[in-house]
Amino acid sequence: MAGADATSRRSPRSYARLTDEHLRRLAAVAEKDHAFFTRPDGRPEYKSRRLAAALAQGAALHYLDGRTGVKDLDVWTFYAAIPGRRFPADKLVRPVDFGPSSLGRGTYDINAAHSERQRVVRRRFSAYTGRKVDLCKRALPVQADAPITSVISVLQEWLARGAKSAAAHPPSACHLAKKAVVLLYPDSHRGYVVWALGSASEEPGERYRSRH
Repeated sequence: MAGADATSRRSPRSYARLTDEHLRRLAAVAEKDHAFFTRPDGRPEYKSRRLAAALAQGAALHYLDGRTGVKDLDVWTFYAAIPGRRFPADKLVRPVDFGPSSLGRGTYDINAAHSERQRVVRRRFSAYTGRKVDLCKRALPVQADAPITSVISVLQEWLARGAKSAAAHPPSACHLAKKAVVLLYPDSHRGYVVWALGSASEEPGERYRSRH
C-alpha cells in the first residue's frame, strides 16, 4: 500500500488518501473484534446479533473530503439489543494497532503525560506499527434479522437524536453526528455513507462513487 518510509513515518495527523483497501482492512479489524467480544467466555449471546460496523468521526470525514486528516481510526460495531438487558459494552473502548499502512503512525508525547498510568498507555500506543484503532460498540433497538435498510434508518435516527442533544455531557451519538459515519459491514454496503456533517446522506452511494 505504501513504501517503508510512509508506513513508519510519525505525525499527529495523516493526510494520505483513505482508500477502499483501508476500509477492507478496517472491516477485518471489526470482524476480529466481534469474534473477541462474542467468544465463549465473553458475550456469546451477541454472536448472531451483529447489525453493522462503521468508520466514524474524523477518519470517516477524511474518507469523504480528503482534507480533515486521520489522527486515529474510530470503528463502531452495532448490535441488536436484547430486550430487557443493558448492553454490556456501551462504555468500552478497545484500542488496537492498525498496522503498517500509508497512514503512518501516530505521535504520543510521553513526557507530557500527567500520570504514570497515562505514560504507560502512551508508551504502548507509541509501540504500535500503525495508527491506533479505537473499537467501540453500541446496541440498537432493531431485530437481529432486520434488513440493512432498516438498520441504517435506525442508526440515522440515533445520530439525529444525538445531534439535537443539549446535555452537559452529550451522548456518543452527538459526537459522531458532528462528522461522518461510513459503513464497513456488511460487505455489500462497505463505503455507504450513513451520515455526513450533521445530517443523513440522501444519496450516499453517488457521493461515494463520485469521490473515487
